[in-house]
Amino acid sequence: MAVPLSETTDAPPASLTKIARGGSANLVGTAGGALLTLLLTWVVTRSTDATVAGGLFALTSVFLIVAAIAELGSDVSLSKFLPHFLVEDRLADARTTVRFAALVSLAGGSLVGAVLILFRGQVADLVLGAADPDARRAVVVLAICIPLAAVMNTALSATRGLSTIRPTVLVDKMGRAMLQVGCIVVAVAADAGLGGLTLAWAAPYFVGAVVAVAWYERIEHRLISKRGLGRAASTKKDLWREYAVYTWPRVISRISQSILQRADIVLIAAFRSPAEAAVYTVATRLFVIGQLGTQAIQQVAAPHTSALLASGDHKATKRVFQTITAWTMSLTWPFFLVCLALAPLLLHLFGGSTYRSGHGVVVVLAIAALLAAAGGPVDLILLMAGRSGLSLVNSLVALGVNLSLNLLLIPPLGIIGAATAWAAAIVVRNVLGMAQVMNNLHWLPFSKLSVYVGGLALACFAVPAQLLQLAGDPSDGLLVVVLAVGAVAYLGALYTLRDQLALTAFTAMLRRRRTPDLAGDPPAAEAKPVETS
Repeated sequence: MAVPLSETTDAPPASLTKIARGGSANLVGTAGGALLTLLLTWVVTRSTDATVAGGLFALTSVFLIVAAIAELGSDVSLSKFLPHFLVEDRLADARTTVRFAALVSLAGGSLVGAVLILFRGQVADLVLGAADPDARRAVVVLAICIPLAAVMNTALSATRGLSTIRPTVLVDKMGRAMLQVGCIVVAVAADAGLGGLTLAWAAPYFVGAVVAVAWYERIEHRLISKRGLGRAASTKKDLWREYAVYTWPRVISRISQSILQRADIVLIAAFRSPAEAAVYTVATRLFVIGQLGTQAIQQVAAPHTSALLASGDHKATKRVFQTITAWTMSLTWPFFLVCLALAPLLLHLFGGSTYRSGHGVVVVLAIAALLAAAGGPVDLILLMAGRSGLSLVNSLVALGVNLSLNLLLIPPLGIIGAATAWAAAIVVRNVLGMAQVMNNLHWLPFSKLSVYVGGLALACFAVPAQLLQLAGDPSDGLLVVVLAVGAVAYLGALYTLRDQLALTAFTAMLRRRRTPDLAGDPPAAEAKPVETS
């Protein structure tokens, strides 16, 4: 049942306040990282020809796919288990679980890295169409850095599970991205070629891994000094079984998600050309940037949702679920509606006139993103409720849809075919997740709030732009002015709905607090109300 507006005008619960505070910090860091990623993309596309840029984007896509596989599900598993352990005062088990995850990630990264090195010629030939020495060296560089990336991400996942987002923001979102931009600029200035660009892109993962592990160790030491080890530790065998039973579906799901997000770039480079892969990469950057706000909120929401479910407070969890849906729509709908109106201009700013041909890709993915945001964080709810098997099914079905359509559509349609395949997979996965959350928990993401937010976004961004298009062929400058006026109206409307949307939760980060949140403090569960439905 949707939450009526009249029931959401009270003070936001502690869980939403904590999510808002952590999500705001993560969003700021994510926005900074996104700008740095855009800068990196701009430097590469403006300083190299499309073939070299496409080769770099394709190889780094392989790296990100394999690095995500090497984590072996630790990202979600640690966000699921560590909040439970904090609530249950099982700090000894938390420490052991993190070490399990780190060792598994290191082993997985080393294994897949060794396989890439062994087959470096074949990988270079498959991705770039030519197994030249420079491409082979690039594959080796990326393979060496894969275990470092896996360990870094696992350590940062552990810090988020212990209720602090700061290491993720400073180490990964900002620090690594800044180092990558600096190294890429040096490589471009030195005319280093594909191999040198790849080394410049991958080297910051070494620094990130060292800092992330050290930061986690510091948090763990401080937490144990403050609270002790808690209840008697479980046996390693029992703990490993508990972790493995939950995690193995997540491993396969994470693999499928990584392939889903990056395989299209590799397939375009292989079936069409690296130059088309470069255009597609630039066009899909807008989609990826638009998703960063969603990811920032959900990264913070995951451990809090896990803690609420562990406490049995389903009513509060449902409110968090529906409020996060409205928050996500309030961030993403304006962005993607602007992308629909200004796609050619934005692509030209990224890479010049060559990249304007990616306009259709932006349109297709923007529509899919609007639908996905309205569907809410259904996969997060499934995972935090322990339904990792259902999440796996959804990921595999979406992957099957994506790969099948890619193979059918990329050869004749090129980048439009790849975008269509990705959009279809996004919609299928979200529809399946929504049906499963409804069936298992009897919740829907929709509320009057999400309807109002969606209507406001359409009225302020889509309608004015569409009216201008119907009236003639407006200039880019006129479109920008009209959308800017729409943005002012939209922000004003959100302000009037600040109580209903629980946006007042974000003001908590502006007030000076006597006792700041500390890593290791369990996410607050609400006082349990009497269930009425």
